[in-house]
Amino acid sequence: GRENMSTLFGKSKRKRAKASSAAQPVPVALDAGAGIGSSDDAPPHRRTVGASTEGFNAGDDALAAAAISTFEDLQLCPPLLRTCAALGYRRPTPVQRTVIPAVLSASRRHILALSATGSGKTAAFALPMLHALSHDPYGIFGVVLTPTRELAKQIVEQIMALGAGLRVKAALVVGGMDMVRQACELSRKPHFVVATPGRLAALLRGPNPPALRNVRYVVLDEADRLLAGSKSGFERDVAEVLLHSTTTGGGDDGEKRVRRARCQTLMFSATLTRSLASLEEMAGAGLGRLPLQKFVIRDDETGGGGAAKKDKKRGREEAEDGDNGLDGSSSTSPGDDLDDDDGGGESSSSAAVEDETSIPRIPAGLRQEYVFMPSKVRDAYLLTAIRTVMANGGRRGEGRGGNRPDSSGWNDSRRGDDSEDDDETTTKKARSAIVFVSTCERAALVSGILTELGISNVALHSLLSQNRRLASLAKFKSQQSRVLVATDVASRGLDIPTVDLVLNAELPRRAVDYVHRVGRTARAGRRGRAISLVGERDVALVHAAEKLCGRGMEKCPEVTDDAAVRLLGSVAKAARLARMKLMDVGFDDLVKRMKERKARDRRERSKAERAARRVAKKARSAASS
Repeated sequence: GRENMSTLFGKSKRKRAKASSAAQPVPVALDAGAGIGSSDDAPPHRRTVGASTEGFNAGDDALAAAAISTFEDLQLCPPLLRTCAALGYRRPTPVQRTVIPAVLSASRRHILALSATGSGKTAAFALPMLHALSHDPYGIFGVVLTPTRELAKQIVEQIMALGAGLRVKAALVVGGMDMVRQACELSRKPHFVVATPGRLAALLRGPNPPALRNVRYVVLDEADRLLAGSKSGFERDVAEVLLHSTTTGGGDDGEKRVRRARCQTLMFSATLTRSLASLEEMAGAGLGRLPLQKFVIRDDETGGGGAAKKDKKRGREEAEDGDNGLDGSSSTSPGDDLDDDDGGGESSSSAAVEDETSIPRIPAGLRQEYVFMPSKVRDAYLLTAIRTVMANGGRRGEGRGGNRPDSSGWNDSRRGDDSEDDDETTTKKARSAIVFVSTCERAALVSGILTELGISNVALHSLLSQNRRLASLAKFKSQQSRVLVATDVASRGLDIPTVDLVLNAELPRRAVDYVHRVGRTARAGRRGRAISLVGERDVALVHAAEKLCGRGMEKCPEVTDDAAVRLLGSVAKAARLARMKLMDVGFDDLVKRMKERKARDRRERSKAERAARRVAKKARSAASS
């Protein structure tokens, strides 16, 4: 991964030597809230508090952010101000107050922003791009890359809403949809392209690639996942998109590629993983072309008007979504994005990364709980949690299909459905919940079990077609279904305000993924609950999650052993019926084909990486001789 980024951003040895001798870091006096940046004319240096590159006052950003209290203070164009008012945006969040002026500054720095869940990162990059577009409208103006299709669609919707007064056109380019239609849409040069890397890279390799040579902004949302190394499968595609967006030339006529200074790269993430730390180290060593400025935004009150700071100690911040596991596909057409619902990708378990970098804290409004239970009866405890913690026991309530009786033997009158309890000391019942599982197979099975037991739910995993995935999300967002059963494809980026509860039916292998999962609730200052089912072999995972979050979990009092035991028979029967239905629709064959495709993709990536290393080795040998 480091070699790919070095190839993409690196200068020649002669230019690196000349630049490193010409510019040295100049110490300046900073307070804890000071910003660190660099001049575009000097190579980037390690961004630590107390150092900056020559020609830039490191405290300017902090002073500017502190003076901003309204969107008018950001000096955005009138149509954007009217739209923000119409959408109910009263004041910018800390990440918006910090990032928007930096993006629009004359120095045109490249930015890496680390901010917590629900902090308004999408508007932080959408608003400055729309403001710049209003002064110089053309297409394709901006490219936004995300790791998942669902997050890409959400960003398109938000850009269209924010840019309604500017008549903005945005194209969604993701796997699982018709490539020819997408190519035609790109040929009409929309203002913005929001894409998953695999599909956009496939179109760039095609016979009529979209013209990205005039792109003004490239945004990497969930940059930690997009740059997660060879295991994620994204890095090659991201590098190719960046190469087409940030350079000109390189055509069939042998024209040499030339880097464009006009294009800005904006990277947003909740966690500073090993990959992003490596990119920062490259900038600090003067190896990159990016004059990289890093922001760590602390929200004193999530979603409120707390001060935005560059964290002097690089401490842990509030938990982010970040906002999704890897995007998957159910077809094998070219350009479909790689599937990794099982938490694949670069490991972030290294103590050096997690202890010394900015990994956000869990939001103050999130209540973390656990239920200790035998692993073999996990589904019975899951059903008990849904029945006790959710309003109407997870059903839709009154109306058509709302209170269909089930075979679980559960008696609502036994518990007294007090979802609208007026007692503030009592935890209110959850309106909707996301149930996280580890694999596509488990997602399909758990969804089937809940359906058999009368709980209206939808599933979201990479074995579903794109239309079904979008339909599942739409049904859940509109609360036609109160429960979403999902793999880690839903653990990042999705912003659904009605989600009050996250149920970890199976704990993730990586503590970082736990942070992203529970970030689906308690967003933007709201309250939420996260309940994890803990088996006898999961204790170490709980300890790792608690250590990373900086807070312990409480025991969930509502989910009792007696209640779960009463449901064992009905859950076992529902599981048998669900398995039979999955076999009838050929789900096992679908899983087998997916595993074969993933193995084939891994082999192809490994082969391509070995070939790239051989070429790089030959180039170094030729240069030294």
